Amino acid sequence: MEDKIKKLEKDVKKHKVLNIVLGLIALVALGFALFYTREKVIEIQAVQSEHAVLQNELDEILKEYEAIKNEYGELNAQLSEKDSAILAQAEEIKVLIASQADYRRIKKKLELLQDQGKQYVHMLDSLYTVNQELMTENQEIKKEVTRLHTEQQTLTEEKNVLTEKVNVASKVSAYGFSINGIALKSSGKKEEITTKARKVEQFKVVFSLADNPLAQAGEVNLYCRISLPDGRVLALGTGDAYSFLNNGKRLQYTIKSTVNYDKKSKPVTMVWNLRTDDTAVPGEYTAQIFSDTDFLGEASVILVK
Repeated sequence: MEDKIKKLEKDVKKHKVLNIVLGLIALVALGFALFYTREKVIEIQAVQSEHAVLQNELDEILKEYEAIKNEYGELNAQLSEKDSAILAQAEEIKVLIASQADYRRIKKKLELLQDQGKQYVHMLDSLYTVNQELMTENQEIKKEVTRLHTEQQTLTEEKNVLTEKVNVASKVSAYGFSINGIALKSSGKKEEITTKARKVEQFKVVFSLADNPLAQAGEVNLYCRISLPDGRVLALGTGDAYSFLNNGKRLQYTIKSTVNYDKKSKPVTMVWNLRTDDTAVPGEYTAQIFSDTDFLGEASVILVK
């Protein structure tokens, strides 16, 4: 009986020791579990912190990149393909940061993105320099074109003035205009200038074509318009056969004469005979002389009773 009691006591001691050992093991296991969990939390927090730093770095790169793009304005359109590649790379890095991918891998891609940004800025600088040079060159070309245009206008104006001077200088001109009433005597063999209207039987207009070596030699049509005191023009008729054009206007003429001009001074006489039943009236008579292109001059005479 005593032996059974001792054996029982011995078994109880064994169970106590076993329970203590198991408890210690459980405490150690719990300690390891808590330590591992704490380390894991610290590790996760460290990763999150690292990725937050990476995200901030990416944001700063993109912010600086956008500022540069805004600074260069329209030049960015010429590098659209490069711009698209940079933005695609930035988007890929965003995805990697969000998925908490390997830090070194993301860091390497950020460095690559920075390099691409620097290349982009260098390319923009080059484009800007080229554009500035082109703008300067373009301004110089515009100035030269303006100068040449102004010079051409000046030459054209000078040419026009010279041409006008030559045209004026080469025109047939006349001088010494006079108109007189003529009375005929001795059956028309003798002429006498008269200012008495009742004695006038014809009007004689005299002038001279001027000497001009620049003028064109050849036949020259001359037209004389004799105006009566009441303003009417003496003429053989009112049709186009007794008219000529001057500065776009059709004018009736009294006398027409065609002379052969040889560039030298040439006297011209144009005569209008009054009809048998016509009688001159007192007043002022004016004779105007024209060529096919110009008004040459005029003269007047006053007849009395």
